[in-house]
Amino acid sequence: MEEWTVRPNVKLRLVDPKDAESLYDQIEKTRPQLAKFMPWGDSTKSVEAERAFLTYCQGRMEEKKLWNASIVIDGKAVGMIDLHNIDPDDQHAEVGYWLGGEYQGNGVMTDCLKKLLEIGFDELNLHKIKLLAEQVNQASNAVAQRAGFILEGQLKDEIYSNGKFHDANLYAIVK
Repeated sequence: MEEWTVRPNVKLRLVDPKDAESLYDQIEKTRPQLAKFMPWGDSTKSVEAERAFLTYCQGRMEEKKLWNASIVIDGKAVGMIDLHNIDPDDQHAEVGYWLGGEYQGNGVMTDCLKKLLEIGFDELNLHKIKLLAEQVNQASNAVAQRAGFILEGQLKDEIYSNGKFHDANLYAIVK
C-alpha cells in the first residue's frame, strides 16, 4: 500500500476499504461539523456506506479521475484528502479534504495539503490545483491560505450544504 510521510506520526495512504470503520467513527464523532460544510455529512449512515464509497474511489483512481488518500495519524485513518476533477489535458485538479474534529487545530490539515501539492505537482504532473471553500468556513479558508493558495475569486451560490446554497472562495496554486 502506497503512503507518504507528512510528519513522523502522520501519513497519507491511498484509500482502502479496510479504513471504512475508522473513517466512519470519525464521521460519527464529527457529523454536526461535517454536515455544515459537506453535502455527504448527513448521508453517510453506516460503515458499509463508507466502505462502498472507498471502493468507488478506488475505481475512480484506476480511471485516473481521482487521487484519494486517508489521513493516518498514529496508524489510524482519521480523515481524507483528495484531488478530484483531474484533467490530464489541461493539467489541473481540485482539492477536497476533511479531518476528524479531535485532530483539528494543530496544523495537520495544512501539512497534509502541502504534501498533496507535492504529489499533485511532482508525481501527477499537474500545473494548477484549485480549492473551493465556503466563505463562512474560516478553518478551510485558513488552511488554503497557510498552504500557499491564492484567492482567485468568489463564486455566488457555488456550494450546496446544510440545506442551502453558499458562496465560495476559489483558491488556486500554480506549479
